[in-house]
Amino acid sequence: MKLNLGCGFQKKEGFVNVDISAGCNADVVLDCATEKWPWADSSVDEVHFDFSLEQMGESKKDLQCILQELYRVCKNDAVIKIVFIHPRHDQFELNPLCSHRLSPEFFNLLSVSNNLSMIANGSFDTSLGLAWGVNFNMARHKYLVTSQLGQEMEAGRISEDQIRQRIPFDNNICHAVEVDLTVIKNVIEIPVT
Repeated sequence: MKLNLGCGFQKKEGFVNVDISAGCNADVVLDCATEKWPWADSSVDEVHFDFSLEQMGESKKDLQCILQELYRVCKNDAVIKIVFIHPRHDQFELNPLCSHRLSPEFFNLLSVSNNLSMIANGSFDTSLGLAWGVNFNMARHKYLVTSQLGQEMEAGRISEDQIRQRIPFDNNICHAVEVDLTVIKNVIEIPVT
């Protein structure tokens, strides 16, 4: 089973298209942030969020509920593809529905392996994977820069590395981010001493 969550009017063939609005004519009308998802545990192979996750719910608690339900319904090794508006782009700031500032760094906090490594190394980052009971591995991420910067990069006037260095500080460098996650549900054995 494949889910296209927050589909709006962009339905995908071969997916169960889900949206909060009945007017979108989605296959399933569901508020992913506040309602229990109707799919069985470990029943979903693939999930897409195309410019929707950053707009689902209003609070951190809503985002936590979405990610916990996502983890519950996904099979081990399920693939999750997320595209979201970069929080330092005007489109994010001007859209009153954008409530979650997502980043590749945030998704790294959802990995139990990364959490255990952070704890072992005395890091002060939040161990969200352990705290929320989820375990996602970020397989890939890609920054989608604005078309003007893309043209400057193609012309050799600026390097990809220079653009990456500017993204955390400058507005309107990056329009969106693509993130691919893998669900990890295998049991981690911690030796008892």
